[in-house]
Amino acid sequence: MVALEAYWRDEHDEPVVVRTATELRTILDQVHDLSTHGRVLAQLAAPKDKPVAFLDVGMNGDRGALYYTGTDHQEGCYSKGQATTDETDVLYYYMGSDTAYPSDSEIPIVAVRQAAEEFMATARRPTSVEWQPMPERTDPDESDWF
Repeated sequence: MVALEAYWRDEHDEPVVVRTATELRTILDQVHDLSTHGRVLAQLAAPKDKPVAFLDVGMNGDRGALYYTGTDHQEGCYSKGQATTDETDVLYYYMGSDTAYPSDSEIPIVAVRQAAEEFMATARRPTSVEWQPMPERTDPDESDWF
């Protein structure tokens, strides 16, 4: 088990260090409580003495989504679930900004929590969920806006 650095509130100037599974569950409960107002994200980072790895944990009531990037998957990947909307993306809120996730990235909240605990145990991409590559963006190029 590795200590993780966690961010989920705008006022976090420094991460909250999470050393035990119980502490992680407490933080996930706090993030889940925030999700009663809409989709929210927390970021979990592996400690500095481990290879670089981040797991973004999204919560939205009884569903959630994950995004992982690390030295073992530098291109990044999203959890793979079933789309619950006709929209291409769903927006999760993270510390002052919206973050687009594929609409089929949402999975049951139990699986999200299990993946977060697995990440804490290994500091690697969780194997308990199915993953999909980062989708090709079809948004207009910002240079076309001017």
